[in-house]
Amino acid sequence: MGEVPPGTGSADAGPGGSSSTESDEEPLARQGPEIVRETFPTREVPAKIVVNNPMFRDVFDCESYSLVNKSLTYGSREAHTLGRRKKDVAQSFGVRSEWDGTPPLKVFQFLRKFAKACDDNDVSEAEAFFMLQDFTKEPLRSEVMSVMPSRHGGNPGEVNSYLELINWMLRYHADEASLAAQVEEFNRATQTPGESERTFAERLRQLNVLCGFIHPQGVIKGRFVEGVHRAARVTVRERNTPSMTLAELARIAQTKGDEYRWIVSDQRREREKEARIAEARPTRPSPPPHVM
Repeated sequence: MGEVPPGTGSADAGPGGSSSTESDEEPLARQGPEIVRETFPTREVPAKIVVNNPMFRDVFDCESYSLVNKSLTYGSREAHTLGRRKKDVAQSFGVRSEWDGTPPLKVFQFLRKFAKACDDNDVSEAEAFFMLQDFTKEPLRSEVMSVMPSRHGGNPGEVNSYLELINWMLRYHADEASLAAQVEEFNRATQTPGESERTFAERLRQLNVLCGFIHPQGVIKGRFVEGVHRAARVTVRERNTPSMTLAELARIAQTKGDEYRWIVSDQRREREKEARIAEARPTRPSPPPHVM
């Protein structure tokens, strides 16, 4: 569970960081018998990761994974409800779907999935900052905890906000060269011997995950049409329409591929049968040599 940094929130503050008190001054938080004046941090966007390829800018931009609720308020109220809020997010994120950091390029999918689960439950960026580590598992969890600020201030932390943590995750797991190599693998993907058409389609989907989802549905379908076995290629090219999903296209290709494999298998059986008949046929003895 995340730690509560001192002076970063108020039990009387609402989701947007506004105070429920009638005073126009800074909000007050009552801690025991004393009243302590609190201030709220300003949301700052860290320096963006610079990439050369325009296709990659969004996936390396930490703001692509920002939350709808950008409140930075984190006080006793938020700390008290964080456990329950985390359970709600886990239902959207997927129980036992924690990520261990491999393969590294899966960071894009993890961050998109985590941000969506937080938005589904109106989780603020302040809460998400202390929640993200709980959706990882070793060895990644230890790495994340090492850059987080400690409870008693002994370690100020390498990151101090949700966006800084997202930036750290991106830098730690991905770079432009590795993403470019993954995109090249996607662009060259073809159906391999023994691989079904549906399996090939699923492989393309997984390759696109590692590409940071930069390819839209139409591009994935185009790669499928060009990479599928020639026995099904003409059919899927003719049947493909803009509204057709990759799954539907894969079913058409699978049917055509199954027909082709059945014909090939039947022809092979016929050849084997003819070969056995030829071997079993008695050979005619050679005539004796002519004697002069």
